[in-house]
Amino acid sequence: MTVAAPKAPSRRISLSLNHDHSCAPLSYLEMGRADGPVLVFLHGLGADCLAWHYCLPAFISKYRVLALDLPGHGKSGQDVGDGDVAFMTGWLDEALALLKVPSAHVVGHSMGAKLALGLAHRHPERVQSLTLIAPAGLGGPFHYETMDAYLAAPSLKTAHDLSRFLVTERHAQMVPALAQALFESVSDAGRRAAFIKLLETAKTFGVELSPQWRDWSRLRCPLQFIWGDQDRLTPLHEVAYLPADAVVHVLPDTGHLPHVEAAAGVVSHLKAFWEG
Repeated sequence: MTVAAPKAPSRRISLSLNHDHSCAPLSYLEMGRADGPVLVFLHGLGADCLAWHYCLPAFISKYRVLALDLPGHGKSGQDVGDGDVAFMTGWLDEALALLKVPSAHVVGHSMGAKLALGLAHRHPERVQSLTLIAPAGLGGPFHYETMDAYLAAPSLKTAHDLSRFLVTERHAQMVPALAQALFESVSDAGRRAAFIKLLETAKTFGVELSPQWRDWSRLRCPLQFIWGDQDRLTPLHEVAYLPADAVVHVLPDTGHLPHVEAAAGVVSHLKAFWEG
């Protein structure tokens, strides 16, 4: 009897819109194995799901990989509610339900990391592990000035200034492409208004997470931090207040965008965290 060869896993890549979300559309990038463990990637303020493109291909052979456009970003709906963690985690919980993701390994960058931590607190059953990359609210003093200038008077110059602020001199070659992407992200008035709302909400209530969000004992999942040692937007001023059992990686000569500036290192740390 001839035994059929095992079917190769699907590695399809699709950029899709789901119109069933209450804040439709929900835009997301999906690739990898439909039957694999799920990875969910959440970008930062002003970015979109494609911000992860240097990292995602490394995981398609084993995982179902999802990168979401958060509210007000990319091709997702522009409603950001009050712009607070409660609204954003509710949006994310509904999105995961629609995408049939009961639980996942969640990776968040900056604002997306703050949202990922909020999800782990409010819906712990959805989070198998948590990786926070340059997380907003957990670093040193947040620097608004360059971000404010970029949103107040969008131009290639202000986008260029912000790009130079986000990455180190070593990665200056990335600045032109990053500046162009940032400028295009605010070319739509609705998206720009959403970014301003999210940033103003952070200012009003304080970008730093309240003590309840720093109560690490409430987390039920393994926790990893990845930070650039030269992050000027959300600088890591000390690691002593981070939980003792968390995995912490500080990447050398790296700014606020480790997943772009040091993608190979980020991929290596993610694989070790999930598979080790």
